[in-house]
Amino acid sequence: MPLETPKFWRSKGPIAQLLRPISCLYHMGHKFNTSSVKPYRSSIPVICIGGVVAGGSGKTPVLHGLLKMIRAHGPYENPVILCRGYGGALKGPSVVDPKIHTAKEVGDEALLHARYAPTIISPDRAAGAKLAEAMGADTILMDDGLQNNSLDKTFSFLVIDARYGIGNGYLLPAGPLREPLDDALSKCNAIISTGGILTDDYPQAILATETTVTSTHDKKKPYYGFAGLAHPDKFKHTLEEHGFRLEGFKAFPDHHPYSDADMKALLKKAGAHKLITTEKDFVRIPDVYKSKVECLVIEIFFKNPDHLQSIFRSA
Repeated sequence: MPLETPKFWRSKGPIAQLLRPISCLYHMGHKFNTSSVKPYRSSIPVICIGGVVAGGSGKTPVLHGLLKMIRAHGPYENPVILCRGYGGALKGPSVVDPKIHTAKEVGDEALLHARYAPTIISPDRAAGAKLAEAMGADTILMDDGLQNNSLDKTFSFLVIDARYGIGNGYLLPAGPLREPLDDALSKCNAIISTGGILTDDYPQAILATETTVTSTHDKKKPYYGFAGLAHPDKFKHTLEEHGFRLEGFKAFPDHHPYSDADMKALLKKAGAHKLITTEKDFVRIPDVYKSKVECLVIEIFFKNPDHLQSIFRSA
């Protein structure tokens, strides 16, 4: 069941302090699990777009931005996206077909990825990589998986949202970190910053990005927004920053599977106003309601794509 991001992850208050002993147990279990795995080395490069915090940091649009850059400038010609398929019933490895698969089967992220490039779901990342090789891919773009040691990565990038950073800096469940920040940084070629400019000092190069809305909307009319993300308020702020007239907003838990009852309630709240949501939420809406909802499409661009190109060509 999708959960909301705890507010105490933003501070080092009493709840976080109370949970820190459990964080120590989590860290011990994580270390054991990762050290006991022998990673598979693929015959093609593996590019991991990962995060260190539980919840959204912008990895999905970053991956799509990277995909667009690779297609325009190389050095690869036939990339395949590999993801876990979080929230889906199918275990894979399977190639996602957006014409027949649903978010309940393959997860919302995989279904969205498949609109941009051939996409494989596989909790067993090594098995997914082998399928990509068999498909003739010349590189794998791995969505998340920085903490997954089952597949060797040729390049790893850590995505950090400058507006949210790393929260209180504690490990789960006391904070949002999946592993100590230093451990994550030690595995990365560079940091990709979303949502602004990172002000903290990091030993790795920081690759800045900018976000652009690429879908067309009539901003003169009022909208009612909704989103089921780790940080749904980020979507609300994006709408406001781009001049949308918001008459209301409803936040849902991350990866929330929208039901008929949800959509009817949203339509009732919106009244004469148009509903608007994210691409990731849109794929979880029952088809019968999609004509009643506008989808905000955003793209992330790298401000210094030459730096990325130099990293890829260094291998």
